[in-house]
Amino acid sequence: MHRARLQRFFGRALLIIITIWGLGIILPDLYRVVAPLHSLGTTIDNSGRVVDVVTPFQSAALSPAAQAGIRPGDRLDLTQMRCKGLQSPSCASIIAVLGGFGGFGYVRADDKVTLILRPGQGLPARTLHLIARPAPLAFLSRIALVADTIVGVGFILIAFYLAWTRPSRMTWGFFLYAIWFNGGQNYAIFAVLQALPFGNLAEILLESLAQGAAYAGLLAFALRFPHEMVDPRWRRLDAGLPLLGAVVALFALLCSANLFGIPTGLASDAFFFSIIPLDAAALLILVLRQRELAPQDEARMRWAIAGCAIGLPAFLLAEIFTSTGLPYALFGAIPSQLAVQLLYLLHGGIAYFVGTAVRRRRVVSVTIPLSRGVTLTILAFLLGVPILYLHDELATINEHLGGELDLPGWFWPFVVGPLALLLLARLHERAVVLTERAFNRSYHRAQHMLQHASHTVVGAKTFTEVDRLLTEVPVAGLRLASAAVFRSLDGTFRRVGPSIGWPEDGLTTLDETADALALRCLAEDAPLPLPRGRWHRPGLPPDDLAPCLAVPVHGGATESAAIILCGPHVTGSDISRDERKLLKHFAKQAALGYDHVETEALRREVVTLRAALSAFRMQNPGDATSA
Repeated sequence: MHRARLQRFFGRALLIIITIWGLGIILPDLYRVVAPLHSLGTTIDNSGRVVDVVTPFQSAALSPAAQAGIRPGDRLDLTQMRCKGLQSPSCASIIAVLGGFGGFGYVRADDKVTLILRPGQGLPARTLHLIARPAPLAFLSRIALVADTIVGVGFILIAFYLAWTRPSRMTWGFFLYAIWFNGGQNYAIFAVLQALPFGNLAEILLESLAQGAAYAGLLAFALRFPHEMVDPRWRRLDAGLPLLGAVVALFALLCSANLFGIPTGLASDAFFFSIIPLDAAALLILVLRQRELAPQDEARMRWAIAGCAIGLPAFLLAEIFTSTGLPYALFGAIPSQLAVQLLYLLHGGIAYFVGTAVRRRRVVSVTIPLSRGVTLTILAFLLGVPILYLHDELATINEHLGGELDLPGWFWPFVVGPLALLLLARLHERAVVLTERAFNRSYHRAQHMLQHASHTVVGAKTFTEVDRLLTEVPVAGLRLASAAVFRSLDGTFRRVGPSIGWPEDGLTTLDETADALALRCLAEDAPLPLPRGRWHRPGLPPDDLAPCLAVPVHGGATESAAIILCGPHVTGSDISRDERKLLKHFAKQAALGYDHVETEALRREVVTLRAALSAFRMQNPGDATSA
């Protein structure tokens, strides 16, 4: 017992330390939103070849590298510039341009960097001294950077929460993946560490280890989700994950050997392309294992697959664009910072999909968040274009007025940005309702069936007919796996009518104590979701058919109170919010049906009693008169 508590303590302490490190890498980049970092304007691959001399500046006229005469295709003399000692000027210079796995980067304010170029392109060997200039981000890039950082922080915190509340190799694996592959950016931290060459090299070592742990963690998650169990056919792969992580970390670390004069361009390209099979393997494992799961777990697996199918390729492309010379070699150009930031933003969807699939044992259809994501993307584009146009127009007017309308750098990301997000949220809420009801044919079909049944149930002749409709219509209209009705009879809720998906000898009455979770829907007067695994009761259907929603039926008559216990869809997905609204409306109509049946029964009784009274008076006129 003491050992288990000690292990838990050290596990949580390690979790906190790693989380702080992960957040400390990406949060400093928010500085670029309010004040620009400085840059040389060089994008150099890991072999020392100059790929671009403009990024991140808007034009070559602003780039120190371009103004110094550096051209794409020039090569650094890595042998002359290698780290001869941690405090040597050459070490500081090569770390400034190649630290952080190459690509383009930022340096400290007014840094002076010495570049030694090899002879080539008709030019002799050159030694150039460059002074960094501020490289402010464009308006949209600032907005995207804020979004990337928020998503990155959220990604890490979601993974932290899962590992903290559900500690297992599955959640720890996802946490290790999230620490490195989270969508946040780390340019600022590398710029800060350039003043400490030892710290920069230590950060490169830690990040190499983080990459190895991330890929091992991703595969560990894929092998174990959702039940922390590894199938026998995958156990050899599971046992080899530590070795795989070590190989990936070593490979990533070797890519930084260029700091010591060894060209690693081919090695880095090979590294990035070698991890493509690892991403594909994780996705393939999830797809193959999906077929072996129960319907409700299969629905959860679809969420994990959707998140990985969207996020993994997006992050991989962003990393290739920023850390290799492949885009320039293939297309003669490198993608803009905005395009890379949007790819990082897209990758953040993994946290939402996987986090939901792990936390909830029963989920709605994955098509719902996917369609809402598409709607959000379209609205963001439609809203972003006018804002960008307004930004450019104000900038033009400001130039004509000599700077009298010059707004501070924080105004757009911290004032306009939140207002735009608020407006986007409102528009998205309304658009989701319109699009889902316009294009979701299954929803339309269910809505039509329940509306037609509502007219039928109001005019029902017997309680049994209402009971039957309450069971059969939701099952047929929403394609539910099970349904049963419990109606109040003599003060006790008893199962009535046909029950679909329930055992014949199953639960027949609801107890106020044992079944308080389901009965609570009567007090709340609203459909109440029943979390999977929270309601344990002998006589309930098996797990894949167990009720997931309790819908109250409130009528005015004594026998007009009932509860509909609905199971999940036959696909295993949960009942969505819109479907709950349909069931609530149908239940209200059923309550009117119950009232109608009881009212008709009472009316018939009154007619019968009146007829009996009339017959009695005719047979006993004297008694009737005296009465």
